[in-house]
Amino acid sequence: MKSRWYVAIDDTDNEESIGTGHLARMLAEQLECEGLLAATSITRHQLLIHPQIPYTSHNSSACIEGLGEGERSEKLLDAARSFLLHHFHAGANPGLCVCRADSVPPELALLGRRAQREVLDLVAFDAELPRGIGLWSGGDTGQGRIGAVSGVGLRSTGEDGRFIALRGIRGLRGALRAAAILTRSGIASVETEDGAPLAADAVVETRDWVRPSLRRGRPVLVVQSLDGRLVPSERRSKDD
Repeated sequence: MKSRWYVAIDDTDNEESIGTGHLARMLAEQLECEGLLAATSITRHQLLIHPQIPYTSHNSSACIEGLGEGERSEKLLDAARSFLLHHFHAGANPGLCVCRADSVPPELALLGRRAQREVLDLVAFDAELPRGIGLWSGGDTGQGRIGAVSGVGLRSTGEDGRFIALRGIRGLRGALRAAAILTRSGIASVETEDGAPLAADAVVETRDWVRPSLRRGRPVLVVQSLDGRLVPSERRSKDD
């Protein structure tokens, strides 16, 4: 019987590298090739920007969700750790967290929310971690485990982050009707910023960049009116 799993990573890059989001997409592909995860998607989760927090560009973590065999995290953790050891960049302090989606301790969501508004001390953070989650960190400080744990916790809420990998979204280009967006991708709904669903024939100017948000546990493309056109509300960024 397959279970849903979260695999989150953070602080894997440096100023010259491809970025955590790109690396997460590579990791998801690797886990699929090894038969460990299927039907994967990836969300990006924004953490606090602060002078006391070391980060490369945007201080975000990435969380992969997919279906996998088994009830324990060891195989996924070992495979993801091996991948990161091979691919993470000099000067980085990578973190990795693996947890079954139906067994995420509520403390992880609370820690994730705190990481979005507070500068967290690593020693104090570790003291608050519950047992039973798959966790690994490397580099000189292991600082990336804060973002990795936060990625799992925030993804588990169903109300945080945006999708940087989801079936079909990178092929959505030009002006498209809402119905076509839903048919051609894994997006569950196209809505205005106040949550009203768009009519099927409403036209969205994608600007060749569609990154739906995680809302109510589903991928939702949120649009806004700009100069008389409907466009995605999310703004393009380097790390996805």
